[in-house]
Amino acid sequence: RNGIYPLMNFAVSRPHALPRALSQPQEDPQKAKTPTPEPFDVETRKVVQMQCNMELNEDKSQWHLTLLLILEDKLHRQLSYDLLPTDNSKDLATELVHYGFIHE
Repeated sequence: RNGIYPLMNFAVSRPHALPRALSQPQEDPQKAKTPTPEPFDVETRKVVQMQCNMELNEDKSQWHLTLLLILEDKLHRQLSYDLLPTDNSKDLATELVHYGFIHE
């Protein structure tokens, strides 16, 4: 009455038969293509609020970084990362932009 019916009402009476896959012929190794990496989506929304939290791991050997980002459309994005001794803020920000987590 208020919303979608229970999911059990959508169950099929018997499972669908899966089609059998035909065996594919072996490809010539010289003709095989290397997979091209998928392009990353560019984030167009800007961060309007950010909260950063750093704490030592239980064994106190490494820092753990947690970012809580609030974007323009009120979407919340929480990111976590174990920091390495060689990490710096500029490289981390560049990586976040590269992978589409934040707007440049």
